[in-house]
Amino acid sequence: MKPPRKLLRRVKLRTVLLFILLFSGLIPLGVSAWLLIDQSKQVLRQSEEDNLLQRASTLAKVVDTYLASVMVQMTQGGRSILLAPGPGDPGARLREPWVRDQLEALLRDNPSFQAVQVLDSTGQGPVVGARGSEGAKAMVQAFEETLKTGTLASRVVPGGAAGQPMAVLALPVAIGPGGERIYFEVFLEFDTLAEILQEEKAREVGVCLVDNKRHIIWSGGRDAALDKALLSSPLIADFAAKALVMTRQYKAKTAKGEREILAQVSPINSTGWGLVVQKPLSIAFPAVQEMLFKAALSTAILFVLALFFAYIAARWVSDPVQRLTATTHAVAQGNFSGRLEPEGLTFELADLAEDFNRMSGHVERYVQQLRQAASANRDLFIGSLRAFAAAIDAKDPYTRGHSERVAALSRTIARYLQLPEETQHKVWIGALLHDVGKIGVEDRILRKEGVLAPEEYEQMKMHTVIGAEIMAPIEQLKEMIPAIRSHHEAWNGRGYPDGIKGEQINLMARIVAVADTFDAITTNRPYQQAYSLQFAVETVTRLAGSRFDAKIVTAFLRAYDAGEIRAAPARASRLESTLVEARAAGSR
Repeated sequence: MKPPRKLLRRVKLRTVLLFILLFSGLIPLGVSAWLLIDQSKQVLRQSEEDNLLQRASTLAKVVDTYLASVMVQMTQGGRSILLAPGPGDPGARLREPWVRDQLEALLRDNPSFQAVQVLDSTGQGPVVGARGSEGAKAMVQAFEETLKTGTLASRVVPGGAAGQPMAVLALPVAIGPGGERIYFEVFLEFDTLAEILQEEKAREVGVCLVDNKRHIIWSGGRDAALDKALLSSPLIADFAAKALVMTRQYKAKTAKGEREILAQVSPINSTGWGLVVQKPLSIAFPAVQEMLFKAALSTAILFVLALFFAYIAARWVSDPVQRLTATTHAVAQGNFSGRLEPEGLTFELADLAEDFNRMSGHVERYVQQLRQAASANRDLFIGSLRAFAAAIDAKDPYTRGHSERVAALSRTIARYLQLPEETQHKVWIGALLHDVGKIGVEDRILRKEGVLAPEEYEQMKMHTVIGAEIMAPIEQLKEMIPAIRSHHEAWNGRGYPDGIKGEQINLMARIVAVADTFDAITTNRPYQQAYSLQFAVETVTRLAGSRFDAKIVTAFLRAYDAGEIRAAPARASRLESTLVEARAAGSR
């Protein structure tokens, strides 16, 4: 499918050359870079996953070792109580005063221990240290579990004094041929887990503990959305089925949108927990990101260099063509004096420039001749219109110059209406010809002094229709004909010949109506003497909204205030005003 011709014409030659040079060099570079980057990315991702998996296993071993050391102290403490001289019954032995002293010594020797408790199978025994309501509740739960299972029971309690996690360990201790058993419990600050949490937070890594029942038993500051996504991920399901070291990826919705999460779980053998280390993929592979950044940077540098050299080459080839194109555009827009400088042109373009300059010179001369002829024809046309209007005015010695004055005033009003210059000129022509139809009115009617008879007035009113019909065959005057036919129409619909009103009246006709009435009031006529400028302005103002369009009158008044309508000031009586308004309403 070929591209549209209009699109091809809008594309610059320099742009085409630039893209050709760029693509010819960048496509092979891009393909090879993509292949290398993809291969390196896979290797780095696998290496990073192995490192992260090793990290999770190491952290789990650290926690497991710490818990194992605590269990050793608990076992030793319990055995020391059972082996010490005293009653054989565990309950009676635990009530000995020296047992509490031993627990307090253990508490002093282990700063991370917050409370220590030794119980018999009935749940009775001494407790030393502060544990709070949550700690006490967790110790009760751990005791009940270890009493039932006969193995280590553990609980994690969030929210220590400094926000670090707390843990409860309950361990059954038995010794002797009779199998005497007591239950040793410790409520401690999980310092090791807190240190891991702080270290991993610096890497933007989340840490949490899960059990084999698919529960999160402690979360190190992770948000609820990530915890929920983790519980529903395959990682937790697989760990619950078999406690092994494993890695999985899953998607989670966060405040920053949906993100890919990489998670590793490693079992803590002493408790049956799993330590989960997870973080977004966007930060999980720093080496991958760094490699991608360097590859992108090097590619960008190569691209800039390629762009620079391609631009230089494209400009060297396309500049002469663009200069030629710019000159031809100037000629096409009417600037026939444009010439193409031969400097810097090579090959066939130099010959083309010389031929173009000769052709442009010939066209410039021909266009100048056509412009002179057009100007002469326009002057002849305008002169003919003026002569025609003057001939009409000459039929009545009282109205000589009337058409020229109305035309000049109409153009002034159009200018104050802020109409375009071309429209102002059309208004001027329409006003100049507005009375052309009087050529078909008898001279005795035009020159009659006094009021016209009804039949004479009807004939006079026909000059608007006659003028429009005379000018109708002239195509160039088509837009001006409404000014000839409708300049005696009134805003309130009481004018002639068609009785139209308001916006139905052509704008040119509304302008000419004001100018025509003003000139009729300020010049001598067979039926009246000229009135003062001030009186004429007041009369036109009073007729706004009834006979005239108010916005035309407003433009007329602005022209008057600007001093573009001049005459000697004079006053008129109220009677004169009434007579003039009546004559304006039915003027000839």
